[in-house]
Amino acid sequence: MTEFRRFTPYVAKVRHLYALGFIGSLFRFLIPLSVPLVVKYMFDQLLQNEAMPAAARVQQLLYIAGAMLVVFVLVRGPMEYIRQYFMHKANNHIIKALRTDAFRKVHTLDSRYLADHKSGEIGGRFFDDIERIRGYLTAVFSNVWIELIVLGFVVTVMLTLNIKLTLLAVVFVALQFALAHVLSRRLKQTTHSMMSYRSVLSGFIFEKIQGAFVSKLFAAEKRDREELGRHLDRYEQLTDRQADVQALSLATVNMLSDLTPFIVVLAGSWFVMDGSLTLGSLMAFFAYVDRMRSPVTALVQAYPAITEGNVALRRVFDFLDTPSSIQEAAQPVELTEFRHSVQFRQVGFSYADGREVLRDMSFTLEKGKTYAFVGGSGGGKSTVLQLLTRMYDADRGEVLVDGVNIQEVALSSLRKLTGIVTQDNFLYSSSIGDNIRIGRPGATDEEVRTAAMLAHAHEFIEALPRGYDTEVGERGVKLSGGQKQRIALARVFLKNPPILLLDEATSALDNESEKLVQEAITAFGSGKTVVMIAHRLSTVVDADTIFVVQDGRIVESGSHAELLARGGYYKELYEKQHPYGDAGMPADDLLPSVAAEGW
Repeated sequence: MTEFRRFTPYVAKVRHLYALGFIGSLFRFLIPLSVPLVVKYMFDQLLQNEAMPAAARVQQLLYIAGAMLVVFVLVRGPMEYIRQYFMHKANNHIIKALRTDAFRKVHTLDSRYLADHKSGEIGGRFFDDIERIRGYLTAVFSNVWIELIVLGFVVTVMLTLNIKLTLLAVVFVALQFALAHVLSRRLKQTTHSMMSYRSVLSGFIFEKIQGAFVSKLFAAEKRDREELGRHLDRYEQLTDRQADVQALSLATVNMLSDLTPFIVVLAGSWFVMDGSLTLGSLMAFFAYVDRMRSPVTALVQAYPAITEGNVALRRVFDFLDTPSSIQEAAQPVELTEFRHSVQFRQVGFSYADGREVLRDMSFTLEKGKTYAFVGGSGGGKSTVLQLLTRMYDADRGEVLVDGVNIQEVALSSLRKLTGIVTQDNFLYSSSIGDNIRIGRPGATDEEVRTAAMLAHAHEFIEALPRGYDTEVGERGVKLSGGQKQRIALARVFLKNPPILLLDEATSALDNESEKLVQEAITAFGSGKTVVMIAHRLSTVVDADTIFVVQDGRIVESGSHAELLARGGYYKELYEKQHPYGDAGMPADDLLPSVAAEGW
């Protein structure tokens, strides 16, 4: 019931469509219910009325036939169209609104939630669960109410024909509803388990599709198939359990439904023999009992759709109610420009596993200067960028931009100030031009090309069959790692933010391309605040300040020359990568096994 109350605002917006569909449904279902009464009149007043001349009876039959033909063709047909069209239109509006809200919710989810939940599971809520609500809408806002009205009309007419027979029929109908209600409780439990596991299965399949290349490279196809088999076996068990409950419900109800007309006609025959019921009335009564089976069966069959819809609504609203740790202030500060500095003050942070990644980290990044964070893997370097862009919030301490705590800043304005390139850059399955234009949607083709040239991507793009219109495939699968990285750089160059964040931004490039791109970054970063995360220390030697991070703390800071002269952890790292001691000669390219040590 709680889910239905939450659902009411969606329905209220299309109530006029449902009203039109409801009117069409009334005519569509009630017109055929007049047929048994017409048959009763024809049988009792015409066919058995030997006092009426044959010609008059034929004339009456022709009048009745003409009238019924007009009603069915000119009223019943158009009403069926109105019912179908407006009900579907209303349902589609609601499904569209739910999917819009669900998609909007995805953009509000914090990185912690996205890291803990598979994209296939979230997609299951978006597609499968919401689609299940369509059947719920049809059942609740069309079938159930119309069938109840039809049932009420049928029972009312039957009461005028014979009260005792009507009560007998109603007892059997009530028994069918009671059984269906009892079994619906079990159906709801099995449906919830089945739909929850379907999300798990969707997440697994989506992940394996994305990782198909890895499975091939490691000859893991057999293992993947075996794992899929286990998932499918479990899902089959749950669907079989649901089918068992549903089959038991329908078998019981349909048995009683089929038995009811026979028992009623058998009892009605006694009333005909004792003269308290005409044969025409018995025929009409039998027709209405048969008509009664349709709404009863429809109402019972609506139970699974309503049950699945209730479960789906709960899952969708649970998703929409997912709390986000990244909350925008009630009256956020709009930062229209970056004025002077970024500060971390005693910042501490840990991920969901509780392991502290940053410990009391403090530093200042001044406008127009270049900074680098270096150190071993897992030391917390990339986390600094995650906190600066508010993908996560610090557990303690403050992150300030121009003296304002970023938790008080409008998220959109904060992220407009920054542009980030990572070592694993996501590309949409659209064209290269569209992927670059994400940096500035209104950019002209010439501006897109200029950004690509600056990132040294223009040459390889032009060599492709369709140039900037080339589709890159899902996650940019049609491009090499270096090509994807240069497109990501072009995207940021086009955005032209005052704060440039580079997390291993040239890691996928060869030495020649890296040198060219580094020169482009240096030229582009002039007058900007550039923050680099790097393992290859040869890429950060020109930074104004290098922060050396170890176990979540800054253990050293200074320029490249200052840190070497200090003889600390930085010098140790540098000498591992440059065992020949030549600062201008990146020996990690000559001795990759040595360069990789400690990373």
